[in-house]
Amino acid sequence: MGTNSKTKHAAYAVGPSASEGAPTEGGPKWTDVEIALSTVEGFALNGVDPDNPFEPPSLDLPDDIEERYAMFVEAVHEAQAEIAQLSGDPTEYEDALHTQCELFLNGLNPDELKELAAAQGFKYPALVGLSETSGNPLVHWLDPSYPDDAATKQTIQSVAINRFVALCSGETVGGKTLDQWQQLDASLVSTPSHSVPPGFASWTPTAAEVQAAQEGITSAAGAVEAAKTNGSWADPDLVSALIAAENKLATAHNPALDDLATIRSAAKHQVDQALVDISPHELSTAVQAAKDHDQIAPFHVKVLNAHQVLKLLRASTEKQERLDLQHLAVERAATKATFEASIAELHNALGHGGLPNLTDPGGVAAMVKFLDHAHQAGVAYMDMGGWKPVEPTLAHNDTLQIAQTEIAPWADQQELKDLRVFVVSAGLLTADQAESATKSFCKTLLTHQAYGSSASVASLKHSLQEKIALKNSTKSLPHKAGKAAKAPILAAPRSTFGRQHAEMLSALKQTKAALLALPKSVDPSAVAAWDFGAGKPAHLGGTHPKTLHTGPDGKPWLAKGEATPRGGAVIAAEAATSRALRRAGLPVVPVFATKINGKPASVQPMLVGATEMSSNPSSWSQTDVDDIVRLHVASWALGNHDPHAGNVLRTGEGGLVPIDHGQSFKFYGQDQLSMSFRPNNTTAVYHQAYDAFKEGKLAKGVRINPAAAHSVIKHLESVPDAEWRGLLRSAAYAGAAQKQMKWVPSMRARAAKHHGIAEASVTTKQIAETFLDYAVERKKSLRKDFAAFFLGELKLENAAALQHAGKT
Repeated sequence: MGTNSKTKHAAYAVGPSASEGAPTEGGPKWTDVEIALSTVEGFALNGVDPDNPFEPPSLDLPDDIEERYAMFVEAVHEAQAEIAQLSGDPTEYEDALHTQCELFLNGLNPDELKELAAAQGFKYPALVGLSETSGNPLVHWLDPSYPDDAATKQTIQSVAINRFVALCSGETVGGKTLDQWQQLDASLVSTPSHSVPPGFASWTPTAAEVQAAQEGITSAAGAVEAAKTNGSWADPDLVSALIAAENKLATAHNPALDDLATIRSAAKHQVDQALVDISPHELSTAVQAAKDHDQIAPFHVKVLNAHQVLKLLRASTEKQERLDLQHLAVERAATKATFEASIAELHNALGHGGLPNLTDPGGVAAMVKFLDHAHQAGVAYMDMGGWKPVEPTLAHNDTLQIAQTEIAPWADQQELKDLRVFVVSAGLLTADQAESATKSFCKTLLTHQAYGSSASVASLKHSLQEKIALKNSTKSLPHKAGKAAKAPILAAPRSTFGRQHAEMLSALKQTKAALLALPKSVDPSAVAAWDFGAGKPAHLGGTHPKTLHTGPDGKPWLAKGEATPRGGAVIAAEAATSRALRRAGLPVVPVFATKINGKPASVQPMLVGATEMSSNPSSWSQTDVDDIVRLHVASWALGNHDPHAGNVLRTGEGGLVPIDHGQSFKFYGQDQLSMSFRPNNTTAVYHQAYDAFKEGKLAKGVRINPAAAHSVIKHLESVPDAEWRGLLRSAAYAGAAQKQMKWVPSMRARAAKHHGIAEASVTTKQIAETFLDYAVERKKSLRKDFAAFFLGELKLENAAALQHAGKT
């Protein structure tokens, strides 16, 4: 699955030999792992060496996409073989490999991804990757750096099959019927395979028996729906009868009845609708019957919720979805066992005279063990809190609460020197970090660790590290008065592989940290239908009114209105920008346009545990500055000149996430890609970085690297013009209808010139379409514009290579 298992090609030599991989004299020696990783990286860069973009490609990649993928898979497997032989921690190299695989596959267009997936045995590839706000799932399914049987890959296939089943039952997918999909993709003509799960018996019906089974389902569904009128519960016996009726038809198999698969699919949809809302009580009879027939394990109902258990009770549930739920139940059972074992350890520790002092014999070891069990129990307890199982078991949270609340007063009684030793022993800080930790910091750190809040612990550690870096950088600054320090030599020398590799791993960690912190994606249509209520005022600064809400998903959400009413145009711009930034490959919190109390508002899930990034450029790492360069590219493409330090958040694990895109497009048609164009009262982070670079105020060794812009430029270059227009269409038309929007006059003038008419005669549609034309022009010229910017305004001689990095 997704690893070229059907490849018909011969083996390829895809990497440099050991001698070829040797660096220049005096440089560091490349390891076999580094050589293998650099080969995989070559695929992501279309064979071009980023240090020598004018040289012939280092890899001769075939035009045929299947042949190129076969070479790529072999290179990945070779890299994995080298990583497997490492004696140390391979995590950094594995992360590097995953990222290079994503870069290569994300560089393919949707048709190429579908072609490859179909060739590798994926069923109905046209039915996944329909969302414009998220990446194509086929990228992950085709990623050979993950195992074939990964649950995530299996889930992607299940989604495609379930969507095909829905089409067969008369539903639409992506607004299209089965006939319309078949006109686009001829592979959507087969029927999903029929299988009967363990515990269910297959039978061979006649046409009359199939009709009788259909009538039985319709009758049982009607009884359940009638009982659920006005929101009341249905009798468990009625629900059990409906499930049994569907299972009878779902287990029917007769090859002579051509339309049986379609009938089963339609029945499944009918039952889905009748049981769209189900409670544990309503399932009680069906659960007991399933236990009696070994169709469900007793522990399943102790860790799975009603909707999940319902799927296990139904024979119509796809095989892969059933397997995924069974695996989830096993994982949750393990979590539950970990929680109960940790609670027992905590109970024993608390029952022996309280917590020991660190100076007591064995006190440090005992407290490390205690803290570890408290942390494990805290993490498990928070995880279990969202399960809502059909048959909940008593949670022993009293012991956990006592253990968690004991940490702070215990820490108060310890000496600072002992606490510093302890946080190092517990693996929370390094010895160097502990030297700068105050007693208050140690206490807070231990409290968050005891509560199982890994994100808060990571945020505290990052904050401490920033303070240390700032202190060290301040020490290294020259203290001479008078003229400012001379700007550094701007023609950066070619870096060694060792430095490039270290920076790549740092970038991978930071990107992964940002992505992990992002809230899960939500269907925009679902958000539009949610009622967020009045909310509470949020005093978070900015010009637009903000309120905090608890969403129907139980998570905290932020809502923003328009400071000056613009008919929802500002809201549409921010929502469109979040979609476009995601398409550009940046980590971004999704923003949705909706209405609250009848007024246009944008809503977005809160990024929990994040803080504003430091506004001091001397504290920024090379990875931070590279992220800022990438943000500059995307911001310029979208005309957003407001990404100041307060609008870039540092996640708990250290990633950077841009927020607050309400000023996007504000100066479209009037702005300039220039150091001197700064229309807002605050300075954007990229201008801060460039200023600091020119003044020699970035941290030692940190530089402006034009090559960092390449990934975002490449992402945007790969976006078809029609798709880019579609992403920004809502912002264009909503803004064009508002004369007060600052970009409207310039677009009206452009439209008048293009059509050869007076500005007063320009229509709203012409303004909107001119806006979209301009957005496409700006997207297409990013590489040329940024190469000129870096070369002309920052005098970076290596920026010339950016102009050619996308060419083979």
